[in-house]
Amino acid sequence: MKTRWIGLKKRYWDGRAARERHIIALSALLLSPLIAWWLLWQPAHTASLKLRAGIPVLRVQAEQMRAQVAEAAQLHHRPRPATLDAGALKLAIEASAERHHLRGAVTTLDTIEPRSVRITLASVSFEQWLRWLRDLQREQHIRADSLGIAALPQTGMVKVSATLTNGGAQ
Repeated sequence: MKTRWIGLKKRYWDGRAARERHIIALSALLLSPLIAWWLLWQPAHTASLKLRAGIPVLRVQAEQMRAQVAEAAQLHHRPRPATLDAGALKLAIEASAERHHLRGAVTTLDTIEPRSVRITLASVSFEQWLRWLRDLQREQHIRADSLGIAALPQTGMVKVSATLTNGGAQ
Protein backbone atom coordinates (compact mmCIF):
# COMPACT_ATOMS: atom_id res chain seq x y z
CA MET A 1 0.00 0.00 0.00
CA LYS A 2 2.82 2.34 0.89
CA THR A 3 4.61 1.69 -2.39
CA ARG A 4 1.40 2.34 -4.28
CA TRP A 5 0.95 5.65 -2.46
CA ILE A 6 4.54 6.65 -3.24
CA GLY A 7 4.00 5.75 -6.92
CA LEU A 8 0.86 7.90 -7.12
CA LYS A 9 2.66 10.78 -5.41
CA LYS A 10 5.56 10.64 -7.86
CA ARG A 11 3.31 10.39 -10.88
CA TYR A 12 0.73 13.09 -9.99
CA TRP A 13 2.30 15.35 -7.35
CA ASP A 14 6.03 15.35 -7.93
CA GLY A 15 5.50 15.67 -11.68
CA ARG A 16 3.92 19.09 -11.26
CA ALA A 17 5.74 22.39 -11.13
CA ALA A 18 6.43 23.97 -7.73
CA ARG A 19 4.10 26.91 -8.44
CA GLU A 20 1.29 24.53 -9.44
CA ARG A 21 1.77 22.42 -6.29
CA HIS A 22 1.70 25.62 -4.21
CA ILE A 23 -1.62 26.75 -5.83
CA ILE A 24 -3.20 23.30 -5.33
CA ALA A 25 -2.09 23.17 -1.68
CA LEU A 26 -3.38 26.72 -1.04
CA SER A 27 -6.70 25.92 -2.76
CA ALA A 28 -7.07 22.74 -0.70
CA LEU A 29 -6.32 24.71 2.47
CA LEU A 30 -8.91 27.37 1.63
CA LEU A 31 -11.60 24.90 0.48
CA SER A 32 -11.21 22.47 3.42
CA PRO A 33 -13.28 24.54 5.88
CA LEU A 34 -15.99 25.11 3.26
CA ILE A 35 -16.16 21.42 2.41
CA ALA A 36 -16.15 20.48 6.11
CA TRP A 37 -18.97 22.95 6.79
CA TRP A 38 -21.03 21.82 3.78
CA LEU A 39 -20.62 18.06 4.35
CA LEU A 40 -20.35 17.78 8.14
CA TRP A 41 -21.40 20.75 10.25
CA GLN A 42 -24.39 22.13 8.28
CA PRO A 43 -26.32 18.79 8.03
CA ALA A 44 -25.60 18.02 11.67
CA HIS A 45 -26.76 21.49 12.76
CA THR A 46 -29.99 21.20 10.73
CA ALA A 47 -30.71 17.73 12.15
CA SER A 48 -29.98 19.03 15.66
CA LEU A 49 -32.55 21.83 15.27
CA LYS A 50 -35.17 19.36 14.03
CA LEU A 51 -34.50 17.07 16.98
CA ARG A 52 -34.76 19.94 19.47
CA ALA A 53 -38.13 20.91 18.00
CA GLY A 54 -39.38 17.32 17.96
CA ILE A 55 -38.31 16.16 21.42
CA PRO A 56 -40.97 18.06 23.42
CA VAL A 57 -43.69 16.65 21.14
CA LEU A 58 -42.32 13.14 21.58
CA ARG A 59 -42.17 13.59 25.35
CA VAL A 60 -45.83 14.67 25.43
CA GLN A 61 -46.78 11.67 23.29
CA ALA A 62 -44.81 9.33 25.55
CA GLU A 63 -46.56 10.75 28.63
CA GLN A 64 -49.96 10.30 26.95
CA MET A 65 -49.06 6.71 26.14
CA ARG A 66 -48.03 6.07 29.75
CA ALA A 67 -51.35 7.48 30.95
CA GLN A 68 -53.24 5.32 28.47
CA VAL A 69 -51.34 2.22 29.59
CA ALA A 70 -52.18 3.00 33.22
CA GLU A 71 -55.85 3.53 32.33
CA ALA A 72 -55.96 0.29 30.33
CA ALA A 73 -54.42 -1.61 33.24
CA GLN A 74 -56.93 -0.07 35.63
CA LEU A 75 -59.85 -0.95 33.35
CA HIS A 76 -58.53 -4.46 32.82
CA HIS A 77 -58.64 -5.18 36.54
CA ARG A 78 -62.10 -3.67 37.07
CA PRO A 79 -64.78 -6.27 37.80
CA ARG A 80 -67.42 -6.78 35.12
CA PRO A 81 -70.81 -5.35 36.07
CA ALA A 82 -73.67 -7.67 36.77
CA THR A 83 -76.31 -7.84 34.05
CA LEU A 84 -79.88 -7.08 35.05
CA ASP A 85 -82.92 -8.92 33.78
CA ALA A 86 -85.83 -6.96 32.32
CA GLY A 87 -87.68 -6.48 35.63
CA ALA A 88 -84.61 -5.44 37.60
CA LEU A 89 -83.54 -3.13 34.78
CA LYS A 90 -86.93 -1.44 34.76
CA LEU A 91 -86.87 -1.04 38.56
CA ALA A 92 -83.33 0.39 38.50
CA ILE A 93 -84.30 2.95 35.85
CA GLU A 94 -87.44 3.95 37.76
CA ALA A 95 -85.50 4.35 41.01
CA SER A 96 -82.81 6.41 39.29
CA ALA A 97 -85.43 8.60 37.59
CA GLU A 98 -87.03 9.17 40.99
CA ARG A 99 -83.68 10.19 42.54
CA HIS A 100 -83.03 12.64 39.67
CA HIS A 101 -86.57 14.08 39.84
CA LEU A 102 -87.42 12.81 36.36
CA ARG A 103 -90.19 10.35 37.27
CA GLY A 104 -92.89 12.86 36.24
CA ALA A 105 -91.30 13.36 32.81
CA VAL A 106 -91.27 9.61 32.01
CA THR A 107 -94.32 8.85 29.86
CA THR A 108 -93.51 5.27 28.82
CA LEU A 109 -91.19 2.63 30.19
CA ASP A 110 -91.58 -0.72 28.41
CA THR A 111 -89.48 -3.86 28.31
CA ILE A 112 -88.59 -4.77 24.71
CA GLU A 113 -85.85 -7.42 25.11
CA PRO A 114 -84.38 -9.39 28.03
CA ARG A 115 -81.88 -6.62 28.81
CA SER A 116 -83.45 -3.61 27.06
CA VAL A 117 -86.06 -1.06 28.03
CA ARG A 118 -87.74 1.57 25.84
CA ILE A 119 -88.24 4.88 27.63
CA THR A 120 -89.92 8.12 26.53
CA LEU A 121 -89.67 11.41 28.37
CA ALA A 122 -92.17 14.07 27.28
CA SER A 123 -90.40 17.23 28.40
CA VAL A 124 -87.06 17.30 30.16
CA SER A 125 -84.11 19.67 30.39
CA PHE A 126 -81.38 18.50 28.01
CA GLU A 127 -78.72 19.09 30.68
CA GLN A 128 -80.70 17.12 33.25
CA TRP A 129 -81.19 14.28 30.75
CA LEU A 130 -77.42 14.10 30.06
CA ARG A 131 -76.63 14.14 33.79
CA TRP A 132 -79.14 11.34 34.41
CA LEU A 133 -77.81 9.25 31.51
CA ARG A 134 -74.22 9.70 32.76
CA ASP A 135 -75.23 8.62 36.26
CA LEU A 136 -77.13 5.61 34.92
CA GLN A 137 -74.02 4.50 33.09
CA ARG A 138 -71.70 5.07 36.04
CA GLU A 139 -73.87 3.63 38.80
CA GLN A 140 -75.98 0.94 37.12
CA HIS A 141 -73.94 0.22 33.96
CA ILE A 142 -77.01 1.04 31.90
CA ARG A 143 -76.27 2.72 28.58
CA ALA A 144 -78.30 4.25 25.77
CA ASP A 145 -78.39 1.85 22.84
CA SER A 146 -80.46 4.03 20.53
CA LEU A 147 -81.63 7.55 21.09
CA GLY A 148 -83.97 10.10 19.56
CA ILE A 149 -84.05 13.68 20.80
CA ALA A 150 -86.41 16.40 19.60
CA ALA A 151 -86.12 20.04 20.66
CA LEU A 152 -89.19 21.62 22.23
CA PRO A 153 -90.20 25.30 21.89
CA GLN A 154 -89.02 26.03 25.45
CA THR A 155 -85.32 26.83 25.64
CA GLY A 156 -83.24 23.86 26.76
CA MET A 157 -86.18 21.43 26.85
CA VAL A 158 -86.30 18.25 24.75
CA LYS A 159 -88.46 15.20 24.12
CA VAL A 160 -86.43 12.00 24.47
CA SER A 161 -87.09 8.51 23.15
CA ALA A 162 -84.38 5.99 24.01
CA THR A 163 -83.57 2.31 24.29
CA LEU A 164 -81.57 1.63 27.45
CA THR A 165 -79.60 -1.62 27.80
CA ASN A 166 -77.56 -3.40 30.42
CA GLY A 167 -74.91 -6.02 29.76
CA GLY A 168 -73.97 -7.27 26.32
CA ALA A 169 -71.00 -5.47 24.71
CA GLN A 170 -70.05 -3.19 27.56
